[in-house]
Amino acid sequence: MTEKQCEICGVQIAGSPQRIVIDGSTLEVCKSCARFGKPEDKWSPVPRKMVPVERAFTVKRPKPRDQFKDLVELVPEFGRKIREARESLGLSPEELGAKIKEKAALLKKIEREEISPEDEIRKKLERELNIKLTDQATEAKVKASSASRGLTLGDIASIKRK
Repeated sequence: MTEKQCEICGVQIAGSPQRIVIDGSTLEVCKSCARFGKPEDKWSPVPRKMVPVERAFTVKRPKPRDQFKDLVELVPEFGRKIREARESLGLSPEELGAKIKEKAALLKKIEREEISPEDEIRKKLERELNIKLTDQATEAKVKASSASRGLTLGDIASIKRK
């Protein structure tokens, strides 16, 4: 029979070791170190599965006047404004594209207003050409633009809510 060492103090254990639990760990220790823990309970029941308590939470809804705060819209004739600013600096679409790391073909489409610039490209153009391409959207403008396209499901839902 091999003698075991106490897992706390390291002495050779004469006889059978004591099995104790300290902070959830089971250790085999000598009789003098057994006082540091609780005796191991071999027949402890399996802990019950913890069911989380349902918590009620509230969803923060924006106030009606705040819903248009972050909306920005492109100024009218943004393409002409970009082209004039680029030409006043003496840059070709290719040179401007190289400066802002965008393709010249994309810039030409934006200048012709075939496409609207994404926010990232718009910010690059504003910074490089020192122009402002956006205008703060007002509640009247947003409602007018939504009224021109007809009612949406969201509009109907908000009408019924009132």
